[in-house]
Amino acid sequence: MTMFGESGAGPQASAPLLRAVGSFMFVMLCGIVGPIFLVCYFLFDLPGTEWMLWTGIGITLLDVLFGIVVATVTYTGGVRSEQLRATGVRGVAEVTSVEQTGVEINNQPLMSLGLRISAPGLVPFEVNTRKVVPIFRQPALYQRRLVVLVDPVNQSFEIDWDATQSMVGPIPSPGMASSGSRTVADRLSSLDDLHQSGALTDDEYRRARERIVDQL
Repeated sequence: MTMFGESGAGPQASAPLLRAVGSFMFVMLCGIVGPIFLVCYFLFDLPGTEWMLWTGIGITLLDVLFGIVVATVTYTGGVRSEQLRATGVRGVAEVTSVEQTGVEINNQPLMSLGLRISAPGLVPFEVNTRKVVPIFRQPALYQRRLVVLVDPVNQSFEIDWDATQSMVGPIPSPGMASSGSRTVADRLSSLDDLHQSGALTDDEYRRARERIVDQL
């Protein structure tokens, strides 16, 4: 699949790069007033409109700079996430605290979480972190156990929400569509992977499997 969505041997664009470009374009779209000032200045060339030139240049430069910063953060975060999924160790995070920060990013709440993370081959450790948690995912926090992928070198991690759902079962949120669109086979397969990796004990695996089968 090429970067233009066609099969072939052409250059491929990675998902982090595509997301970074999308973020940059979104920022530029939000700051389109700068280019509009420039177009109006050069198109109409009316006296007393010099302010449009300098204002347009200033706004456009700020937009480009901010867009580059946002795209860079998006790209590095995406690359780090892909590396973690490729080399990370699957483990379980016990939720010790949950707090709202009152901050939203892309209309989704930024939450303060206290976690105690354990994974095969790693010494359990505790961390206080801030994570964007989509509203329909929040009920899973109150089950107090999340599946995570952990970097064994620097202990960075990310929450695997799909695997968490396989462990605790679907948790509908009032007024929101359930995210449990995965097939039973997919959920059982994820559960088997968790058990084989050592993230789940035999008893936890048995209970989670029974919950999935009971929903049939």
